[in-house]
This record gives sequence, C-alpha cells and structure tokens, in this order.
Amino acid sequence: MSELEATGGDTLLSPEPATTSTENWFGEESKGLVEQKGWKTADDALKSYTELEKMSSGRVKMPTPESSAEEIRSFYLKTGCPENPDGYEIAVTEGTESFHDEATEAVLKEVAHEMGVSKQAFEKIVGAYYDKMATDLLQGREAGEKALKEEWGDQYDTGLEVAKRFCAECSDEFQDLLVTTGLGNNPIFIKEFNGLGKKILSDTLIKGEVGNSDEKGYAPQYPNTPEMYASGEGAESEKARAWFTARGHVY
Repeated sequence: MSELEATGGDTLLSPEPATTSTENWFGEESKGLVEQKGWKTADDALKSYTELEKMSSGRVKMPTPESSAEEIRSFYLKTGCPENPDGYEIAVTEGTESFHDEATEAVLKEVAHEMGVSKQAFEKIVGAYYDKMATDLLQGREAGEKALKEEWGDQYDTGLEVAKRFCAECSDEFQDLLVTTGLGNNPIFIKEFNGLGKKILSDTLIKGEVGNSDEKGYAPQYPNTPEMYASGEGAESEKARAWFTARGHVY
C-alpha cells in the first residue's frame, strides 16, 4: 500500500473541503423583502437594483410641496403642457362654429396653462364640450320641429316662415343669442315669434285679403304673399303653390 493510500489521499496539495456558511447576507429586518423577491444571494439583489435604476432613469419626477416654481413648470412641460397658453389649439368642426368665443377661450387657455394641463387633454375636453353643445342644439331643433308640426299641421310651413321673418327684423345680437343658446328652436319661442309677427309685420306679408277660391273652394291663408309658400314641403305649401301658379305666379 502506498503512503498516499495509507493516508486516505490527503496531502498538502489537496483542496480544502467546501463549507456552507450558515450566516445570512442580509439583516433580519430585510428577511421579508428577500423572501418576497426570491433573492438567493446578494448578487441577485444587486442585479434587481440595477434594473430598477434603469427603469426609473426615464421617469418624470413628481413635484412635491417643496418644489420650486421652475421645477414644477419643468414637470408640466415634460407631461405635455405647452410653453405658453397660445400653444393650445381649439379645432372648429362642422356644427360648432357658432359656439366659439375667442375671449372665453383665451381665459380657459390661461387657466389650463397655469394648472399645467397637457395640450392633448385641454383640446380633447374643450372639443368634447363644443360637440355636446352642437348635438344638443340639433336634438332641440328636431324636437321643436316635431312638436310644432303636430300642433300646426298643414300650417307649419307658413307659421314657421312668419316666425323667421319676425326674427329677421330683430337685432344681430338677439339673433346670435337665439342660435348659441338654442332658444331659436324652442317651440314656445317660435310660437311667440309667430304671434308677434302676425301683429307687427306688414299686412301684405301676414294678413292679406282672401282671394278668389278655386273650384273646390280653396284659397291660401296668405293670398298676397306667394313667396311664403316657395320652399315649404307640407301639403298646405304644395296646394298654395299650385293655387298661385294657376293665377300666373312663377316660382
């Protein structure tokens, strides 16, 4: 038996047997976090921290109550707020033209810029508001038209024309108000304008004199005003146009 075999192969050149350290690489207060993250070694924790640094390097830091005005403004710019109020743009879309007011919009832009509202958010909010106003106006007009047609029947076209002509005699400011508020589509207002129109507009336009009836005994309500029936689509307008045409009027 050789000397090496007799000593079990242990020599000064043999490596030290591996030992397992029972000492944790983290403190007791960090035990919960380490277990939660699944870190096995300190190297795992360092790698996780490095990845976190990479992710946070591109993030925008939220301002705090202690932040300066410059820091807050810098944050606003990074989140989409324009450099000045003129940077906001409000699109004028079909149907919303009459609602736009430059003076009011200028005030809204100032407030939005002061509060750091992003360009995209401001324009979306204001645009949605104008679209809603246009939708409400259209729905109001349709509802008013339906109500008046049910009440006036064949006299709808004539009654509406009288109301329109009365409004045409009013000031531009009043007419603009009717449009922007939608009151011009309100059946109550239209009936009121119709009544006022019959009272104050010329006799030729409104009252007229009953003309000769045709063989069926028909005569339009306003026989001296053929143009009132020029564009109407109701049965009364069609009969009136035929009546005037038969008497030589050319539409």
